[in-house]
Amino acid sequence: MIYQLRILKGLLYPKRSFFQLEKAESVYDLRLKLFLLFLMSTLVFAVSGFAGIGSHVFSSELTEGSSGEFEWLKSYFIAGRFILGLFYAALIIFFQALWFWTLTDVPYSKLVVLQAFIFPILLLEQAINIFLTVQLNLPWSSSPFSLGPIAQYMTDKRYFIYFLGCISLFKVWVISIQLYGLRILSRRRQLSLFGIVLGVHLIFWLGSAFLAFLDFKKIL
Repeated sequence: MIYQLRILKGLLYPKRSFFQLEKAESVYDLRLKLFLLFLMSTLVFAVSGFAGIGSHVFSSELTEGSSGEFEWLKSYFIAGRFILGLFYAALIIFFQALWFWTLTDVPYSKLVVLQAFIFPILLLEQAINIFLTVQLNLPWSSSPFSLGPIAQYMTDKRYFIYFLGCISLFKVWVISIQLYGLRILSRRRQLSLFGIVLGVHLIFWLGSAFLAFLDFKKIL
């Protein structure tokens, strides 16, 4: 049986999609859909670069130089965000699939399909965070869809705020789909699968909070 990858169908009808994927011997259209997902990721990150999100690291250099230097640095910053979009897509789709493949009995290609289902959700979160930053001047750690605002009432510890800011409704949505898919695709126990899924997300949350906590101005 050949499974044709349809990402929207996978999100709207996950039960049917995962049961078909579980019985499939090969996946059709995977490379094309992955290319489109990577392209979407680079566009979202490039837009964030064009909006200047994250440019505070070298904001002094942008304002002190001439207009020509400003445009040159801005173009390099946008290009960097474009590359970051590729790196982000690779981490979410391929690294997390590799993590699941190492710890479960599911074929790697089917795990890549699982990650292709959830990746648009994370891009949607990125796009909403861009809107909140540009229109409301809210950083991602203060998103009303995350635990960041609650953390800011609890403590002034920046790392703790960034860590809880990583935990959002979108991440819960992603985790629920990953768990549901692995329950159908894998023969491992549910508690074990929950630990596997939560484990990789904890790694990402801790890493993201650490990178946000670093003062790159002092390092550079």
